[in-house]
Amino acid sequence: MNPCDIMETKIESYIMTIYLLAQVFSAIGALCVAISSFAKSKHKMLVWQITDYIFTAIANLLLGGYTGALTISISIIRNSLMVKKKMTKTILTILIVIQIIVGTYLNQLGLIGYLPIISSVSYSLAIAITRNLQWLRWVIIENMLLWLIYDLIIKAYPAAIIDITITLTTLIAIIRNRKTFSN
Repeated sequence: MNPCDIMETKIESYIMTIYLLAQVFSAIGALCVAISSFAKSKHKMLVWQITDYIFTAIANLLLGGYTGALTISISIIRNSLMVKKKMTKTILTILIVIQIIVGTYLNQLGLIGYLPIISSVSYSLAIAITRNLQWLRWVIIENMLLWLIYDLIIKAYPAAIIDITITLTTLIAIIRNRKTFSN
């Protein structure tokens, strides 16, 4: 085996290792967001989502998804401020504007590229407006369906499976907690 073949094999092995590691981080993140849909309080839901975002941001960085990692980082800030009860309308507005500007600037997919932006903005507004976990669960479903369309278009099939799973687990949580919907 010549030195070029050995180097090529090592590079391929390294790329596969990074890819598999990213998939593990992505799966851990997906598990955390699924757990969040069964949370009994907004605080616990947000904490589980922060944990998801950390793992998902790492996965995005490993896969070269820098736009996703940046958007997720903004979501970590948003949820952390919500958990610490330090979120103000001004801060929320600034974060939403940053998400829209950065997302628009980095969007290379036309209308489909706006689906994650819509998802993030709608969730930001929902967690600011309501404490009703059932409403938040419905917004999670809306978010996952937007991500599902996006992931199918860009052929991110493992992510699409996770989107479907989270949609279904959240729907189960809604059904199990339907008596609290009016609260």
